[in-house]
Amino acid sequence: MGQKFFISFNSADRNKAHWIAWTLKEAGHEVAVHDWEISAGGNVPLWMSAKLAWADRLIAVISPDYVPSRYSPMEWASQVWNDPDGTKGSVIPVIVRPTSKMPPLLQGLSWIDLTNCSEDEARRRLIKGVDIPAPPQLKPVFEKIEGEPPDSQHVGPAEKPTFVQVSINDGVPRWLKLSAAIAGVVGAVFAALAGARGNARRSLEAWWCVEITRINGFNSQTEGETAHACKLTRALRSRHSVRHWT
Repeated sequence: MGQKFFISFNSADRNKAHWIAWTLKEAGHEVAVHDWEISAGGNVPLWMSAKLAWADRLIAVISPDYVPSRYSPMEWASQVWNDPDGTKGSVIPVIVRPTSKMPPLLQGLSWIDLTNCSEDEARRRLIKGVDIPAPPQLKPVFEKIEGEPPDSQHVGPAEKPTFVQVSINDGVPRWLKLSAAIAGVVGAVFAALAGARGNARRSLEAWWCVEITRINGFNSQTEGETAHACKLTRALRSRHSVRHWT
């Protein structure tokens, strides 16, 4: 479906503006050009008001003569006012001659540059520039991504902490029971360190912990199980992450 364009230009760029209007008509769009519609004695301001209300978008033919002209800003400023954030693309600057100083309200807009190119290239730029952006009709081609997979240097469990259970049964001396508990913890830590690289220490501290589930067989008359668990916790806390509860 074609769009409706108001062509705003200075008389010094009449031929270029007419070429733009004609090219848009050939592409299926409608255009409003006052040279083509107003006869002798016609009311230009009334025609301008009606066509600005009719048009979907305005083409501002930018050149060093267009920028300082008296009447051209009246045309494009009215459209900028109706589309202050530019989401509708109501004003499309089309540069036909190099212009060093753009109006401040037009500087932030995307423009179409028709300078220094052939007619075929200018036609391609113009038609592509006024098209409304849309997703492609065909699925884009997949491009294989080369390189190492992410987190290849990561060590440690990927989902949840691993708990090492230490359970001490009756029948052995107290010092041997504590030594066995510590040996179990240290053995688990060294087993994890064997395959770790880079940030192994931070990973182990973040994910490995020891759960002391049971210490049985102590002489309750001299020292209870809770007291021994507290001692073991203090011994391990300086090097490991310890969770203690009674």
